[in-house]
Amino acid sequence: MPLLLARIDDRLIHGQVAYGWGHALSPTLFLIVSDALSADPARAALYLFAVPDGACGEVRSVAETLRPETRDRIERERTILLFAGTDEPLRLREGGFPLDALNLGGLHHAPGREAILPYVFLDASDRDRLRRLEALGVRVTARDLPSNPEHPLERLLSEPNP
Repeated sequence: MPLLLARIDDRLIHGQVAYGWGHALSPTLFLIVSDALSADPARAALYLFAVPDGACGEVRSVAETLRPETRDRIERERTILLFAGTDEPLRLREGGFPLDALNLGGLHHAPGREAILPYVFLDASDRDRLRRLEALGVRVTARDLPSNPEHPLERLLSEPNP
């Protein structure tokens, strides 16, 4: 099976992901790609607690995700990849991972970030990383739920803020 969804959401696994996207896509694996959580199993377990019945959840670092056995697992399963920010998907793609599309589902307000959509706030580093992802052939769009319209990155970055 192909990768179902790669999503940036600073809340990682929560109701919108587990049930909104989960019901629409029927994943069997929720894989969080996070160097920080991979190094903190107790904290990682808190996120994995939200994985819905019928699916499993794992946390892997970028390096672990690039390993052939992890990539094979992603292809065998019906996988949703989750990232807390823009750094790890860029590093994953630069490492050779075949990431074709990336969903911005939730990057919330933080100092230095400005609103692009009610659920997407970006700073200059985020904008740069997302543009670099697009330059590497990754189609970046924002969409909070599968029932809502998607917004292409370039249009978001060129339009006035909401």
